[in-house]
Amino acid sequence: MATSAHQPERSRAQQRRDRERAEARATILAAARELARTEGWDAVSMRRLADRIGYSANFAYRYFKGRDDILLAFVRDGFARLADAMDTAGGSLESTAAAYLDFALDEPDLYQVMYGLGGVRVPAAATEDEGAAVGAVIARTLGVSDPYDDRIARLWATAHGLAALHAIGKLPAERAHLHALLSASVADLTRTAPHPQGAES
Repeated sequence: MATSAHQPERSRAQQRRDRERAEARATILAAARELARTEGWDAVSMRRLADRIGYSANFAYRYFKGRDDILLAFVRDGFARLADAMDTAGGSLESTAAAYLDFALDEPDLYQVMYGLGGVRVPAAATEDEGAAVGAVIARTLGVSDPYDDRIARLWATAHGLAALHAIGKLPAERAHLHALLSASVADLTRTAPHPQGAES
C-alpha cells in the first residue's frame, strides 16, 4: 500500500515555540480586551499594552503587526463565535435571531469592535469572510440558497439595529423587552412573502 504524502511531524522545539507564541498572543489579547473594557478601544495601543503586561513595546510587535492587527483578531474571533452561537441555537428562525441578540448583549465590548461602533475602525474587507459566515447561518435557517435574499438582510439588520441602539444608549430597554421586539420582527418577516430582488414596486 502506498503511503500518502504528509507534512513531517513538528519537533518538540517547534511545538514548544508554537505554544509560547499562542500563549503570548493570548496574553496580549487579554490585556487589550481588559483595557478596552475599562477605557474603551481608543485606549488600546501597542505601548499601553506593553506597559500593562510588563514588557517592552517591541514584545507585542513580535506577535502582531500593530494595533489594527490586534483589532482584526478580535473581529475575526467575534464573528466566528457569533456564527457558532447562532448555528447551535436550535434551528428555528426565532432561536437563531435570539442567539444573535444574546451574543451582542453578553459581549458588548467585542460586539462594538466587530461592527465599528463607538468610533472603532477596522477595515471591513479584511473580515468579509467572517461576516459572510453569519449571513450563511441566517440563510440556512431561512432555507434559502441565495446569499442576497432580502430576508437575510432584513433579519440581520433588525437584530443588529436593536443591539446597536441598545449599545449606544438609544434603546435602554431590558433584555426581555429587546427579545420581544426582535421576536415580533421575526414573526412579521415569516408572514411576509420575499420581495424579488430588482423587482419594480
